[in-house]
Amino acid sequence: MDQNQLPDQPFVKKQIETPILDSQLRQQISANASAPMLAESGGGFKAFYRSNKIYFWAIFVGILIIGVLTYFALRKSPVVAPKEANVSITVDVPQQVPSGGQAVYKITLQNNDSQKLVSLQMELTYPDGMTYLDSGPSSFKPDNLSGTLFPVPDLISGQNVAVFIKTKATGNVNDQKTLNIKLHYKYANFNSEFIKQQTAVITLVASDVLIELDGPTTTNNAQLVVYDLKYQNNSDNDIQNARIKLNYPDGFHFSQGTPNPDLGSDTWNIGTLAKGGSGEIQIQGNFSSVTPGESKTATADFLILGQNGQYFVQNSSIPFTTTISSLPLLVSQQLQPENTLGVINPGDNLTLSVHFQNNGTTVANGINITVTLDSKVVDLTSLRAQGGQINNNSIIWNASGVPQLQSLNPGDSGEVTFSLKINNPAVKDASKNLTLVSSMKIQSNEYQSAFPGNQLSLKVSSPVSLNTSLTYVSGQLPPQVGKSTVYKVKLSLTNSSNDFSSGLLTAFIPLASGGFVTSSVTPKEAANVQFDPATNKLTWSVGSLPANTGRFTQARVLEFQIMLNPSSSQAHTAPTLVKDISFGAKDNFTGQEVTASARDITTGDLESQGGFGGGQVQP
Repeated sequence: MDQNQLPDQPFVKKQIETPILDSQLRQQISANASAPMLAESGGGFKAFYRSNKIYFWAIFVGILIIGVLTYFALRKSPVVAPKEANVSITVDVPQQVPSGGQAVYKITLQNNDSQKLVSLQMELTYPDGMTYLDSGPSSFKPDNLSGTLFPVPDLISGQNVAVFIKTKATGNVNDQKTLNIKLHYKYANFNSEFIKQQTAVITLVASDVLIELDGPTTTNNAQLVVYDLKYQNNSDNDIQNARIKLNYPDGFHFSQGTPNPDLGSDTWNIGTLAKGGSGEIQIQGNFSSVTPGESKTATADFLILGQNGQYFVQNSSIPFTTTISSLPLLVSQQLQPENTLGVINPGDNLTLSVHFQNNGTTVANGINITVTLDSKVVDLTSLRAQGGQINNNSIIWNASGVPQLQSLNPGDSGEVTFSLKINNPAVKDASKNLTLVSSMKIQSNEYQSAFPGNQLSLKVSSPVSLNTSLTYVSGQLPPQVGKSTVYKVKLSLTNSSNDFSSGLLTAFIPLASGGFVTSSVTPKEAANVQFDPATNKLTWSVGSLPANTGRFTQARVLEFQIMLNPSSSQAHTAPTLVKDISFGAKDNFTGQEVTASARDITTGDLESQGGFGGGQVQP
């Protein structure tokens, strides 16, 4: 038997208990043994996947589960943002603060949280009319001048810090002022910023300034009404930029104020009212257009200047009420034409009208009207009265000169006039602050007492004089082209019966450089004189000029030298040495601006010039 042959024993087939591969898969594996066979059969991975897709999906799902578990096992837990800290802001401040006074805030910042707070900053927002003044303690100061940003030290759990903020609050009485407070902070272990907010409200009340208004409780529409206003600073501080305003009732006609108002007829600038300082204002007027029986109420306000440039009411007087009574006989006088300023001048010719009326219900018989002039400024020889009888400084009208005054029916009225002249100068002595006061009254047979009329009070102005003179000092005389001549100029100021303030004299010297000799100015006035060589303007700051300067005391004098070197174009002329000379000041009594001027000074004005060609420049 050939060794390569198998034995003739029959081949026994044994069945595999659990086949590893099914018959179909075995066929595919068998088919893979030959590539040509695989190509021919058209099988491959698709057939393999179809046959084993359950295993494929099992493997895929297992990998996916492992990936998800790995992600959750390895990922970091998200950081949870912290909530706002348990921090508190408490504010202690008086609920009511005098307007214009100081409000001191005690602000306490408390960390009630378990975590430390860092990078703290307090931000303040002030309301209109409130300004920052100071803060404490000394270690707690703002980062800016306006006091709005304050650095705050770190606060551990349970720690607090207190700061005092001093402010000034201005505004109208009953205004409410709200301070806004923000605390910026961070957690020590977290970088985001948080903000805690709080507000504090104060109410402005009347400042500690006493202001009282007084006057007549009853009057008539022919009488002079006088209001007296008193004010006093009872606070602990000086009050800056103060102002007083009178609120006149309807129908009140302002006549004059002492001192004179600074704005219109109802406002006085007080400026600085020192601690404990006080003052008075008197106001005169009448209710000539008011119907008898009416009551009129006046008030006065004390104001200060706020941060926004507006004036705020700090306190007001108690309202003062005057009842306009009905008099049976009325008489009033008025300057013609009407003089609303209440100021007259020396040498003025004045005409006044006197109006009378029967305001009663019965006929008035035997009427007498009397006017009395109280002033030494009146030239009594000039006094004239229409139908009146003159007796020294009094005038009386009755039926002998004015027949209408014999019997005046209810509602009837009439008018007479008188005139006078003011002396010039007003007086010959050193009297100051002169006035002309004219008072009057009316009476008839039916009434035992006379009824007063309005009183007219007129202030007398104070004329100022500005005098100039020119004298020769040295050099060529008469002046000659190309040669120098030195002159001395003298300016003198005189005053009459009232004090002046804020006096200022200006002039121009139209000469070449060096024409004004600075060193020659009167030593006594040198500090008050300025010369601008760019404009050739001379300024003399006179300041105050007391009453009667130059009359009973020496005149106020400025002297200086000027040098003239004429050019050929000035030959045969008298060159101007000083021009546009003017003086201005304020009359402290009348409140008016006073001005004076002098004509230009030329070489022709040289005193005792004689035959020197009248100041003409020689070729």
